[in-house]
Amino acid sequence: MILSYFCIVKSIKLILFTALVLFSSCQNEPTNTNIPIKRVSFLIDTSLSGPDYKLHDGMGVMTRIYTKEKPAQLTLQGSYGVSGVLVVRTIDNHLCAFDLCCPYEAKAEYTLQQTGEGDFFLHCPACGSEFEVGNGTGRVCKGPAKQPLKYYWADLRGGERYYVHN
Repeated sequence: MILSYFCIVKSIKLILFTALVLFSSCQNEPTNTNIPIKRVSFLIDTSLSGPDYKLHDGMGVMTRIYTKEKPAQLTLQGSYGVSGVLVVRTIDNHLCAFDLCCPYEAKAEYTLQQTGEGDFFLHCPACGSEFEVGNGTGRVCKGPAKQPLKYYWADLRGGERYYVHN
């Protein structure tokens, strides 16, 4: 009787832990249903001697844009989302990535542009929306857009190499 009680308690704890991990792991990924789904897959090297050294740890908030025309040098046939991908070294020193497609326009031909304000913001030349990227959220600062930028993962793959993907 006591043994089965402990088995039930242990099972409940395992279920609660699993639910906590599943729900907390998705909270940083904004959902953008109006942006077309396109594959994102490329490698970057942020070491001081690597081609993506601007994104090196400790260099402050920095950004780098990757597109078919400006591909990542470590990837022969990379995929760069709808309008290209902006990789950001955030204020809290993490790497994250965003699609350069405006969530309001949702068309590849309307590529977001850096505003020149320290590369912390992106601006849509078509609708005028602005987005903050320096903090890693891609949140809307000025509308008409209501949704944040489409988020992609930047996973450490060893040393200072990262795999950017969806």
